Amino acid sequence: MKKILVLDDDTDILVLMQMTLKMNDYQVEAISRWEEIDDSITNFSPDLIILDVSLNGADGREICRSIKQSSKTNHIPVILFSANAEMGKNLNDAQAQAFIAKPYELSHLLKTIRTYLN
Repeated sequence: MKKILVLDDDTDILVLMQMTLKMNDYQVEAISRWEEIDDSITNFSPDLIILDVSLNGADGREICRSIKQSSKTNHIPVILFSANAEMGKNLNDAQAQAFIAKPYELSHLLKTIRTYLN
């Protein structure tokens, strides 16, 4: 079973995302505090990370860049998501594999996940 780590400071979105992904046979760890991401990556060993861009006190694009610059984590695909579609314009700078605008269509989210997990 593939493992997905989701980081969003909106707990309603986390709950919805967690339920959706579990119903689609993914093992999910959902966290709401960006400060926990390093420990979660180490302990959970995700196959993919879904990361909100606008976090309370942090920029998801910076976190993504940090993940991609580490030899221990640079192999993990990262999908950024945000309610602000403009945030998806600098994917190359953040080194993310994809961007999904909120609100997202479930079929688009799952197709994007499958693209990077296969």
